Amino acid sequence: MLGRAGAGRTGRLAGMAETTELQARARAFAELLRPHPHRGDLIGAGAVPLTVALLLIQIRLDASWGTGLFFVVTGIACAALLAMGILAPLEGERPRSYQVVLQLCGLALLFVTAFRLAQVFGVEEPLDSDGASFWILALVAVTAAWLARERRSGVCALVAALTGVFALLAFVSWVFSPNGPATSRWVLLFAALVLLVGALLLRDRHRAESVYLVDAAGVAVLAIGLTYVGSLLFGFTVLEESDGVLRGAFDGPGAWWKLVLLAGGLGLVAYAGVDREPGPGWLGVLNLLVFVVLVGQPGQGGPSLWFWPMLMLLVGGGMIAAGLRPREPLPPEPGPARGPAPVVPAPLAPRPPASAAAEQEPAAAGRAGEGEPGRAPARAASPSGAPDATATGEERPAVQPEPEPSVEPQPEPSVEPEPPVEPERPVEPERPVEPEPPARGSLWARSDPAEEPTRRHDLPRRED
Repeated sequence: MLGRAGAGRTGRLAGMAETTELQARARAFAELLRPHPHRGDLIGAGAVPLTVALLLIQIRLDASWGTGLFFVVTGIACAALLAMGILAPLEGERPRSYQVVLQLCGLALLFVTAFRLAQVFGVEEPLDSDGASFWILALVAVTAAWLARERRSGVCALVAALTGVFALLAFVSWVFSPNGPATSRWVLLFAALVLLVGALLLRDRHRAESVYLVDAAGVAVLAIGLTYVGSLLFGFTVLEESDGVLRGAFDGPGAWWKLVLLAGGLGLVAYAGVDREPGPGWLGVLNLLVFVVLVGQPGQGGPSLWFWPMLMLLVGGGMIAAGLRPREPLPPEPGPARGPAPVVPAPLAPRPPASAAAEQEPAAAGRAGEGEPGRAPARAASPSGAPDATATGEERPAVQPEPEPSVEPQPEPSVEPEPPVEPERPVEPERPVEPEPPARGSLWARSDPAEEPTRRHDLPRRED
């Protein structure tokens, strides 16, 4: 028992070692296929001629080579291109152009590989078989949808939408075997509406994918018109029995399908104008051209302006007339009337107060009077601090006022400036008030030995 347990454990360890070795080899091979970013453009440029060469070989040597050889060669090239497109590092939110080229070339070769695989399984013409067409297109659609989701490739979303629509057509034809193209038209209309709803849901989160879904919806509507164009070009519709007689005249689309083609064309053009996307605009123009070709055919009653030409004239002329109608002045905006902003004068520089100027002037006059010994004494100052001409006897020259310096406007401060604080003056000590001396002749006056006490004070003093 112990020997069996030890042998089983040894086998498991050997298997784990082999698995680890295989994983290491797979990683090394993946690193070999991973394109370096600075060589990506060269690799993508080489993938295009390689794909074209393989497609040429498929057509030119179809009768010479075997189906299995085509399957192997195309499958190896497809796997290599898809692996490089998947393993290439994303340098931003969206893949670079060489990555998109690798993915598209890989999807093209995937379609050819699935086609050859169906032939290997015994289907001579896979595209003529509804079942084989369904699983081939479904395989390509699922792969493209995975690339669009995981690698954020918008073009792969377009490929997934288109192949998905045709896979749906093949599935309906395979399961229900409809008689005539009417069922296919309804399926195309249903697919266009589903794609339109998906585009609206992805418009805010994934803008590129949303635009490509709109393109796929435009292709679906265009395919509806092409089913009628093919009948017009060949001069007959799909042969249907009606009372035992084969109808061979071109009846054209009914009013409903004409409306679908017109609405699809106008809607695509309007979307292109609003979102500034060229793809939907070109598809809208193609849909409108198909509408003109189909509706422009004379009806059973002969050529006339009724119904669609007259409707288009009225709608188009009415919209142009509405745009060119006389304009009226717009009403004022709600709210208080807004006039020009008031001009606030810039505040001037603060001047010193009058008290400080008065104190400075006498000090300057005093300094001027303390001149040299030989100079004349200072003139008497007037109450305002200026020398008085009447006191000196000289004529007072006219004093020219000094021009005030120009003050540049300063921006209004956010906080009002505080008034300048005057310097505090030193407080002088109070002098004691001397009493007024008593009047002469009073009892409190001190006796003067030079005057007689009996003599009246008001009499003149006698000189001895």
